[in-house]
Parts: sequence; structure tokens; C-alpha cells
Amino acid sequence: MDEKWVGMKMIVSFQDINNRLQERLDQLLTATKFPIRTLTEGEIKKIFGEYLLPIEGVYLIVKNKPLYVGRSRNLAQRIGVDLRATTRKQATLSYKLTTLKDRFPQLQTIQDARNYIYDHYSIQMIRVEDENERAIIQIYAAMELGTIKEFNSFRET
Repeated sequence: MDEKWVGMKMIVSFQDINNRLQERLDQLLTATKFPIRTLTEGEIKKIFGEYLLPIEGVYLIVKNKPLYVGRSRNLAQRIGVDLRATTRKQATLSYKLTTLKDRFPQLQTIQDARNYIYDHYSIQMIRVEDENERAIIQIYAAMELGTIKEFNSFRET
């Protein structure tokens, strides 16, 4: 692996990330599925065996097919806390579901959508420590899995 150190941080080359993209996607797709409802911050830390440090990684929200690919420098916080939000600014995935009236006519509010996600979806997660690798894996996985069409957006504002 072609890596270099900048200060205290290891920098992984783009070529190394690119060479591992399919392997990382396979890891994500074969990772254990956990019902979203069961994933508290403490439970996620227990799954990874980390109780003090942030768990950096990529996650996939899935039911019968992938819904959304996300990344975070702190999975336990992102999944265990942020996905429980009920405001439009914080609960962007839940809000998006409420706008898809043809597919989800029963979801009138963000709370309805959040409960629907909790009851019907699971999460698969992998640890990815390098922030550049997380970003590239997220985009690659979203494109490969087709979530970029509705739920993953990389539009610039």
C-alpha cells in the first residue's frame, strides 16, 4: 500500500483507494445487518468493540434493496443519535421519504417516516478510518447500488 504520513495522520493514495473499491463495497454488502431500531450509540460501540474512540466508517441503509449510503467520522453518533432527529434540517432521509408520495403515501410527517425506517430498514456498517477513502467509497457505493438516483445526492450548493 502506498501511504505517507502527514503529521500524525496516515494519508492513503487515491490509487490504493481505487484498487480496493470493489473489495470495500463487497465488505459493506456482506456486513451484518442490524435493525435500525436496535442501534443506539452504546450498541454500535459494543458491535465494534470501541467504547471511547469515535468509530469512523461507511454505512448502508437497506430493506429489500439499498436505500442510502452514508459515511461518518463517528458512526455511533450519526446512526445512534442523528437518525433519531425529527427536524427537517437534521432528518434529511426521513424528510425525503415524505416527499415521495407515490411510493410512500402513508408517510405524512418526518416522525411517520422515521418510524417507518425504524420498523422496516436495517444498517450494514464497515470501519473506514481514512476520511478520503470514506468519501470515495460512499460515492462509489451510491453509484454502484443506484441510491444516487433518489437518496444520495452529491449536488453542490
